[in-house]
Amino acid sequence: MIDVYLLSVLAFVAVVAYLIWRDRKHIEWSYGVLFMRRTERFKAFIGAIANVSPRAWKVISTIAVFVCFGAMAYGMWLILGVAADVAAGLIRVPGLQFILPTPSAVGTSGPGYILIPFWFWLITIAAILVPHEMSHGIITRAEKLRLKSVGLLLFAIFPGAFVEPDEKHLKKAPLISRLRVYAAGSFANFTVAAIILGLAMFVIWPAVATPGVTLLDVNATGPAGLSGMTAGTVLDTVNGIPITTSYSEYMSGRGYLYEEIGFPSPNTTIVFGSEGKTYPVTLELQNNHTYMGIMYLPNMRTDAVFFLSTVAPLLTMLWLFSFAVGLFNILPIYPLDGGLMIDSLLQKGSKKYGKRIMRIISFAVLLLIVYVFVGPLLHW
Repeated sequence: MIDVYLLSVLAFVAVVAYLIWRDRKHIEWSYGVLFMRRTERFKAFIGAIANVSPRAWKVISTIAVFVCFGAMAYGMWLILGVAADVAAGLIRVPGLQFILPTPSAVGTSGPGYILIPFWFWLITIAAILVPHEMSHGIITRAEKLRLKSVGLLLFAIFPGAFVEPDEKHLKKAPLISRLRVYAAGSFANFTVAAIILGLAMFVIWPAVATPGVTLLDVNATGPAGLSGMTAGTVLDTVNGIPITTSYSEYMSGRGYLYEEIGFPSPNTTIVFGSEGKTYPVTLELQNNHTYMGIMYLPNMRTDAVFFLSTVAPLLTMLWLFSFAVGLFNILPIYPLDGGLMIDSLLQKGSKKYGKRIMRIISFAVLLLIVYVFVGPLLHW
């Protein structure tokens, strides 16, 4: 049987390889795996956006500076907390994950890695890189700083983009201008994450979801089956309380009935309702877990299977990875944006010792990250 998904991935790779070969005279090739294509084509476009309202962009980017310093503190608090749990033996799998594409339509995961379907991965990469780099460029121009070029890059199989300010001009700029430029990228990622999360929770899910859940499968000899439930039954109440489903429940993984019944104990009787009929279900203990004997999905106005298998996972990847990349990028590691922000502050305070202090901070944070990743493996 032909794997259409795999063929689409191979076709895309072939097209990209052809475009690189055709434009090879303008592509910089380094170390055999890094391809860079600089262009000045989008400089005017970025400048036009910046010139719409430079004052507004400066206000937004000033807010971004404070947000990013707060995010930096939050990121460090998370890493220190995870490192402490690793040291205590509470975490047995790597606390950080490599996100990699797979040519399959089905994702998977394991210790230290997450494989996501290629097209999901590509869309997510674009949603992260384009706002991030565009924001750097817009704030650079809003600050009246030179922008040398913009471009695309490909590192092995990992696509990327970059905006290249004039470094000499940037270093001579006032401290607040540099901080605004450096903070712009991660702030854009946080903004994209917040917008997508808000749309998923408050617009898209309510637009497609209807009250209740539909039973996909019922164990005839289980508690639910003995009460008279069958596959296709639409449950609309629990103990007289209307059943509602939400994106938050989808994200939590606790089940769409959690808000109505929580984690009930065995021998608890729950009365489900369906179009006026009632089904008293007395829960059992099976394999040390409370057992009801049903599989279900939330009711959807559209195709529930398509929404839950495609739209919801994609939206989740977009906001979650946008936030994660923005948070990682703002950590105090040179030359990440967070490291550049701290380095600018240190250089302002002490040109003699600033660089040395920055190297120490970067090395310490990198050690923590490495420990979070490999520490659980050392406890095996």
